[in-house]
Amino acid sequence: MEQSTTTALDGVVGVEINPVVVVAREHRNASGDTVLSTGVRAKLTPVSAALIDEVTSRIHNPVVPTWHNPDTGRDDPNPLHPDYIAALGEANRKRGMAALDAVIMFGVGLVESVPDTGWEKKLKRLGVEVDVSDPDEREWSYKKYVAVGAADLNRLMALSGVSQEAEARAADSFPGVL
Repeated sequence: MEQSTTTALDGVVGVEINPVVVVAREHRNASGDTVLSTGVRAKLTPVSAALIDEVTSRIHNPVVPTWHNPDTGRDDPNPLHPDYIAALGEANRKRGMAALDAVIMFGVGLVESVPDTGWEKKLKRLGVEVDVSDPDEREWSYKKYVAVGAADLNRLMALSGVSQEAEARAADSFPGVL
């Protein structure tokens, strides 16, 4: 059952508003920007399912290993091989991260330009290299590692219609904030 709250909406008292909408309005300033949990101002927009599919489809499942069946004299698939199961899990994790990356890159519009506050050096100390000469990579890295906090993921993923299962896989591997 969907929860709602009674709040004045554009001067109309008694209109039922979903609590998610109320919270979103609280996080939005007068210009329509959203203030992310990290304090960064951004405009959040849905990312199309086609774009998310385009990104995630580039990560392929591993090849199923085979074993020689002496009873039949041929090689049969062995999808229960532990290495295959581990590689399949890794491919699924990478797909979840790719979906998250697409939502972060295309669903978060920064209101201000990427700051020069030393965040790239902090990432480098953590072993994350950022090609500062590539503006797209720099922007994506800033959004992923600095601007978007874990608390913002639910809003972003729900806005783009990403399934809760995919969201949970991605959130489990989310790097967090500097």
